[in-house]
Amino acid sequence: MSQNNNQQKKSKFAQSEEEIVKFWEENHCFEKSVQQRPAAKQYVFYDGPPFATGLPHYGHILSSTIKDVVPRYFTMKGYRVERRWGWDCHGLPIENIAEKELKISGKKQIEEIGVAKFNEFCRSKVLEFAGEWGKMVKRMGRWVDFENSYKTMDNSYIESVWWGLKQVYEKGLLYEGRKVLLYCSRCETPISNFEVAMDNSYKDVTEPAVFVKFKVRGQENLYFIAWTTTPWTLPGNVALAVGAKIDYVQVRQNNEEYILAKDRLEVLTGDYEVIKEMRGMDLVNQEYEPLYEVQGLKELGKKSHYVAAADFVSTEDGSGIVHTAVIYGEDDYNLGLQLDLPMLPTVDEVGKFKDNVPQFANQYFKKVNPQVITDLTKRGLLYHTDNYTHSYPHCYRCETPLFYNAIPAWFINVQKIKERLKELNENINWVPQHIKHGRFLKGLESAPDWNISRNRYWATPLPIWKCQCGQLEVIGSKQELKEKAVNSSQVTDDLDMHKHSIDPIKINCSKCGQEASRIPEVVDCWVESASMPFAAQHYPFANKEWFNKNFPAQFVAEYVAQTRAWFYVMHVMGTILFDKPPFENVVMTGTIMAEDGSKMSKSKKNYPDPWKLIDNYGVDALRYYLMSTPVMSGESVNFSEKAVDEISKKLLITLANVNSFYQMFKDKKDESYQPQFTNIMDKWILTELQMTLLAVTDGMDAYEVIKATRPLLNFVQELSTWYVRRIRGRVKGSDERDKQEVLHTLDLVLRTFVKMAAPIIPFITERIWQDLRHADDPISVHLCDWPTADELSTTGVGTDHDLSKNILKNIQTIREIIEKALALRAKTGIKVRQPLPSLTITGQELGAEYQEILREELNVKEIKFGQEFVLDTEISEELKLEGLLRELIRQTNSLRKKAQLTINDKIDIKLSTNSTLVKQMFQKYETDYKTGVLAKSVTLTNDAQEHSLKLDGEEASISF
Repeated sequence: MSQNNNQQKKSKFAQSEEEIVKFWEENHCFEKSVQQRPAAKQYVFYDGPPFATGLPHYGHILSSTIKDVVPRYFTMKGYRVERRWGWDCHGLPIENIAEKELKISGKKQIEEIGVAKFNEFCRSKVLEFAGEWGKMVKRMGRWVDFENSYKTMDNSYIESVWWGLKQVYEKGLLYEGRKVLLYCSRCETPISNFEVAMDNSYKDVTEPAVFVKFKVRGQENLYFIAWTTTPWTLPGNVALAVGAKIDYVQVRQNNEEYILAKDRLEVLTGDYEVIKEMRGMDLVNQEYEPLYEVQGLKELGKKSHYVAAADFVSTEDGSGIVHTAVIYGEDDYNLGLQLDLPMLPTVDEVGKFKDNVPQFANQYFKKVNPQVITDLTKRGLLYHTDNYTHSYPHCYRCETPLFYNAIPAWFINVQKIKERLKELNENINWVPQHIKHGRFLKGLESAPDWNISRNRYWATPLPIWKCQCGQLEVIGSKQELKEKAVNSSQVTDDLDMHKHSIDPIKINCSKCGQEASRIPEVVDCWVESASMPFAAQHYPFANKEWFNKNFPAQFVAEYVAQTRAWFYVMHVMGTILFDKPPFENVVMTGTIMAEDGSKMSKSKKNYPDPWKLIDNYGVDALRYYLMSTPVMSGESVNFSEKAVDEISKKLLITLANVNSFYQMFKDKKDESYQPQFTNIMDKWILTELQMTLLAVTDGMDAYEVIKATRPLLNFVQELSTWYVRRIRGRVKGSDERDKQEVLHTLDLVLRTFVKMAAPIIPFITERIWQDLRHADDPISVHLCDWPTADELSTTGVGTDHDLSKNILKNIQTIREIIEKALALRAKTGIKVRQPLPSLTITGQELGAEYQEILREELNVKEIKFGQEFVLDTEISEELKLEGLLRELIRQTNSLRKKAQLTINDKIDIKLSTNSTLVKQMFQKYETDYKTGVLAKSVTLTNDAQEHSLKLDGEEASISF
């Protein structure tokens, strides 16, 4: 996100938050929060390393927020939560940037300028945007050791990755093989299934799908019809696959006959006649004429171009006969291995046709599609073609269309550990829970062996040295490399452990004594990410005791695509190396979309600039919004600025107003007073506070952040609209004991609330804490211990569970009564300020304290109990005078507010009126009026005054 240079006007919340950031830094609050907790009581959190190749966006803000909320909470619970930032430094993201800026493209040009120069340029670009990330992290209120970050390009990190890979090898789980992998022709490297699973890797494309006629050998006009969405693979065809148990038919159409699945006759165009039926097994071994002659295929001496049975054939689409090009499909390749079909690539490493298919030689594979169609049409071998829209994989970095390619690579054997992976998954708490036996388990069950090698440059070198005799040496540390090196002086203490520095080092073969060279491949960056738990600690070369005591971590959090990426690879490495899942609790967030449900896009500008939003509403509003939406349950959420605005008003402004109200009267609080908490409203708000605390604590303990967040807003609304509104008279009244009761209650409520809300909304809670704290309190609310229900039990609340339930039930009952009665007032057009004789209610008789609340809220003189709900609306002259008094007090206080007077400002009032009723009211209620408007004196005069008032049909004027 880009910061607005226009220095737009910031909200008071935003300004206050920036001051608080400085306060935390000046007082080293984060450092103190860690240091004050015992080293023996660790809570470990793994922070997945982002790339610093771009600016942070709402997805990063979301993950940063949950990564801050949970550690803050457990810190307050007494744990030592060390938080260290990390950077993902290697791989295609950096290499693509380097190629663009160096104005080169492809491996050939990289090697022409030199791998050393290229890698050093990559190193220089790694942390280009680190400063912008630092601004965002700090401004979001996230507490993390940003300066002392771990980096996957550091020697210490690379050495630990080497150690891990050697352990994998020694457990018999690392092997070299050839498999069909998704391949990027621009990057000239395979792309892992994790990378393909990430966002943006698939795009809907519309391409020609063709039904091709394969001429049966020895038959004049008989053809197999096969369907493919990749015409460019047809020159590489070596077999046709059928389902052994599928029913097939031979049909006559015009002068030709075709064989296809009976259930796929719908693909034929025009009239036809079925002349024969057979099972797939009857077609096996029938030969057909190749579409193209591929040079060198016959020389391999293997049988080809015949029908074979395969279990992957279905009749869901196509013709029920599958064209097989063994190099360019996973099922095709496995069938090729099974039948020993000839394997001869037709496309090279940059995606261009080789010379063995002369008519398409040196042409990009995607551009060959229309040429194949044209050629087959001319030769009468194309039955039908139409457009086919499907989701097609693209390189997640350069956006080049990928293709399946059978290439040699290095793999971790996942199949051997799959059952253990599934067993250890049972020890992980997934939030949301359905991920555990849904998305994650299904990913484990279908996981292929993990391709860990890349044909690139800027990454951890694969620590494998291979001798001409075939012997492999896997090196697990720099020291081991030094010991085995032909020239040990090359392995210096400051040796850079990247490809360009490591490749020149030869080692002595342990089998034949000859020199062995390192293989050219580098490590898949997901191996580095998977190694983060131990490599960030330089384990086992450092911090060994600490790691052994504190693995696995208690908590990780990322968005949903990481289920089959970072979470998966960490689980694989944790299982292989330590026979443990690497984490105990996982919070899986969903994806933040634009307000219209589309993907957030810089070019479309379909989302609010994060910096502007923060300046308008503050970070707390954004944090609360993110933590309270279904995105925290793994669902996609359409971002709503309106919702952030609403939270700012309903939560932050309301909470600030409650605090301001308390601050006006705080000086009147007697610290030596011992409150009894006997008033029913005090009991009620303390009970609500306790219920909220229990809900927030339960939610946080279960890592269900929505359940921990939403009660906070509900409580603030109750606190403001019910409790504070009802206690205004008590804090201004003459009953000193009652005043102390309410002030001590409100102080306790605010002190407890800001502690429990601090992890979610850290800024406003800090600001209020600074207003509340005593000299012996922690300097920051975030250095406080988490409040407990036991602490509140000293007020008497919660000790009697039935009593607490009864209080909540009765308050809810009277609020429902109030709602009904106010509706009756509105229907009759009588304002609440006008006292009425009585309200008759039904049901169980309420206690005196509840009746008092009803009388005050509804402005009635008496509460009666009967068979019907009745509001007596007959207004006597006495009641009329009381109504005038209330209206006069209201309008006078409105004028006080406009004049910006405070409760400490006593005024002298002159009141003028010709109304007999107003004069009667004044004579009877002069003292009440003076008290209600904080007046020293009120003088009745005949002269018109500055402010004209209309009092329910009567007129008056005042000045002060």
